[in-house]
Amino acid sequence: MFKKYLINGLILLPFIWLSTGLLILRNGDKTMVAMVIISLITTLLVYGLTTLKTNISTNKLLWLLCVICGYFLFSYYYHGLSSREIRSFIAATLLVAIFPSSLLTKKFIVWLTVISALISFCFAYYCMIYMHWSRGAWPINAIPYGTLIAGISVIALSLSLTLTNYTEKAVTFLAFILSSYGLIITESRGVWLGFIFALTVIFVVFITTKKIKITWRSIVIAIILIGGVSIISKPLISQRLSQTHQEYSDIKSGDLNTSIGLRLQMWQSAPMLIEHHELLGQGNQYLTSLDNLYHQGRISKSLYEAQPPHFHNQYVDYMVKKGIVGLILLLCLLILPLRLLKNASTLQRYITISLVSLFAVASLTDVPLNHGQTIFMYIFWLGCFTTTSNNEHADND
Repeated sequence: MFKKYLINGLILLPFIWLSTGLLILRNGDKTMVAMVIISLITTLLVYGLTTLKTNISTNKLLWLLCVICGYFLFSYYYHGLSSREIRSFIAATLLVAIFPSSLLTKKFIVWLTVISALISFCFAYYCMIYMHWSRGAWPINAIPYGTLIAGISVIALSLSLTLTNYTEKAVTFLAFILSSYGLIITESRGVWLGFIFALTVIFVVFITTKKIKITWRSIVIAIILIGGVSIISKPLISQRLSQTHQEYSDIKSGDLNTSIGLRLQMWQSAPMLIEHHELLGQGNQYLTSLDNLYHQGRISKSLYEAQPPHFHNQYVDYMVKKGIVGLILLLCLLILPLRLLKNASTLQRYITISLVSLFAVASLTDVPLNHGQTIFMYIFWLGCFTTTSNNEHADND
């Protein structure tokens, strides 16, 4: 029995790390590569090539991921690209290729979600409330961290809505509340927007499906908990909204040197950077083009001095760095999981729809698929859990 648990634990290491170490360590995404390698070796020793053959024949998202990795490697050698981004995509794709998804039982997912909600909330609370660190001083970038917490939160809500055991429903709903408050603490406005959109989509799916039932007692408890979190969070939300309103006023008066103003300048510069590089993009060479635009007087000094590592918009960033080909691959990565839901379980549907909604909208103001942590979350869950044709794990207790 111990041997079985040890083997399964080694295979599940990437998911365990995603829910623990990745949430507290600065370079947790680099360590994730080692976790994936351990999982791959263990899986090969136990299952041989069985899971690889199964996943190749049944998981269509795997084929898309292979194409994306191939194009990224080409781009890396052609005009430069982030090595962290490529490393994360390749590691995640290898896991999707060989991972035995039947190990992701419902009970294991519940435990992972509750633990990750608790850890992420404590981390956010420690950084922002206890230590009073500015968002720039966090060990992990606060914006992708907000996306991580939002992802944990929508998974917790998906579990709460689909589980039949009352205790598990209650525990996962508390995980949803806890992680939602952690997200508010991060003060990541763009992620807030994506989170609200994802919740709206979940609500629409919930009220239009007849597969899920809910009691009045659950509704009352939910209203009380959500109301309590809203009251506690009001000062943080009000402060961030006031700051947003002030930035909006500054922009209207012509001052674009604010956080939002710089983002607008980045997006405005994109058409100029794309010129003559529409198909394949510019890779890391876009910074040289940015310098040229400044010396030509076509962009502001503030944008030139910022030397942005990305464009705070996933779609724009892919278009500039990876061209039309990259943008098409990005859109496929967001759309394909939704098209693979025909034979999915209820839980798989909820997690897929909520994660895709969250990432698609969060991508309007950030680049979640550039950061290792959020790349692993998106691909692990959608590649190893929701797109598999074998739904046993989704209904297993």
